[in-house]
Amino acid sequence: MITSAENIDFAGLSPDIIIAGGGAVGLLAAVYLASRKVRVLVLEAGPEQLDRESQSIFQTAISSGRKHWGLHQGRFRALGGTTNFWGGQLVRFDRSVFSPRPWISDAAWPIKLDDIEPFYGECEQLLGMPDEINEDQKVISRLRIPGEHRDDDLEYFFTRWLTEKNFRFHFGRFLASNEYVTVITNAPVIGLRLAPNFGEVAGVAIGSPRGAIEVSARHVVLANGTVELVRLLQHPTIFGEQPPWAQNQWLGRGFMDHLEGTIGYVDLLDGKLFHRLFDNVFIQGMKLQPRLKLSEKCQARDQLLGAAIHVKFESQELLENAKMFVSGLLRGRVSHPRDIPREAWAAARFGLPMAWHYFVNQRIWSPTGGNIQLRIMLEHTPQLSSTIRLTENVDRYGMKIPELNWDFPTEIEIRTIQAVTALAKNFFETRGIAKVQVPAAISDGKAEFLDSFIDTFHHMGGARMAKSESEGFVDPTGRVFGCKNLYIMGAAIFPVSGFANPTFTALALGLRTAETIRRRLH
Repeated sequence: MITSAENIDFAGLSPDIIIAGGGAVGLLAAVYLASRKVRVLVLEAGPEQLDRESQSIFQTAISSGRKHWGLHQGRFRALGGTTNFWGGQLVRFDRSVFSPRPWISDAAWPIKLDDIEPFYGECEQLLGMPDEINEDQKVISRLRIPGEHRDDDLEYFFTRWLTEKNFRFHFGRFLASNEYVTVITNAPVIGLRLAPNFGEVAGVAIGSPRGAIEVSARHVVLANGTVELVRLLQHPTIFGEQPPWAQNQWLGRGFMDHLEGTIGYVDLLDGKLFHRLFDNVFIQGMKLQPRLKLSEKCQARDQLLGAAIHVKFESQELLENAKMFVSGLLRGRVSHPRDIPREAWAAARFGLPMAWHYFVNQRIWSPTGGNIQLRIMLEHTPQLSSTIRLTENVDRYGMKIPELNWDFPTEIEIRTIQAVTALAKNFFETRGIAKVQVPAAISDGKAEFLDSFIDTFHHMGGARMAKSESEGFVDPTGRVFGCKNLYIMGAAIFPVSGFANPTFTALALGLRTAETIRRRLH
């Protein structure tokens, strides 16, 4: 059932598990648990569909230190969470991310890739990924990718992009009809209630115009986004007590994001080979995007951060506008009459070649009339000085407003960018694919050139996973140290990140935690 907080009697609810947050991780975990006959209550702070009022709360957050755009623009309070405006990209973490990398940080995952590999597979099944495209080598063989893709230091791979990106729609029918799950919108969790022994959470408090409403459950999961769940945990309980995790030094520390920026401009020499290597691929309704990533061997040898390169076509923006125009027509939303001829011409100009290219080559045509950029995405070293803290300002529910101080060193970040840029230039030029013009600022290696790099709305850290309470905030199952039945799902538990979009790994870890809770219930 999906309903709003105004339309339900909370006293009649008796869930096994409360999940705070109806975004990607919370909804997928709810589907997983409900399909195994575990009674789940999902509390989404926002409405079923995005509106201006629900988003306004994020504008009050404070960004100090390095400017972080995603604090205000990359969070969404509505059912589906960030999947309302997510590209749907799925990328596994490399094995090396889960191994000690002392040149990056003393922080390390207490689990291995093999511990979550089965849950990557479970995610793929729940999200409808075809088996024949879940491995890069299968795709390379199927598409007969030219041998020029091979390189010792830059590894050729694909990212997968979901066809239905919004989890509100992807799982809507299941959530609305399954008897074991209840989803309540407009139900922000504003506090936690401890059991008398202080070693467990007895339930949560929900903010409403009528005052706080309490709901109890045997287990409580926080999956309401990195900033919001850290913010909630930093508050006292609903009765003003200091919870057992209040003194944990890792809460709110070690915030991370990814850095993205342009490292080169491409002048084509062999356009046919370039397109065969780097045009997006479309197989069984799912887009796959070819990229290059710094090999794990190279990272260890040269003591570099994880990083990956993708190709950005300036003309792609026109193509995306054309696609949105066609989509609007199909859904009955047309532009202003004066814009229709121009947009129709753009749709025909770009849509027809794209359709032909896809039909012949199973690839998405990428127009090259404008600039072609090489963009890099890389991790940064986690820092204790990169924090989420509470201010004295409060919202309408009396909760304190968060302040994000995004911080990281620059030496290893600059060195990684320079190394990847040199490898990329060599990759394209030695194969006769293209000439690569590198911005002078990268060669100079001055810290100022990082000002042109942006965050990617990938909020990670702040409640990191570790073997012990002295090293982190949650244990290897996602359970909060010092509390028997409080868990965290999401990228907040990442101690280090790698270069990959964190969503796929957060989903897999969420299912792993869900399975842990299910077993403990029985």
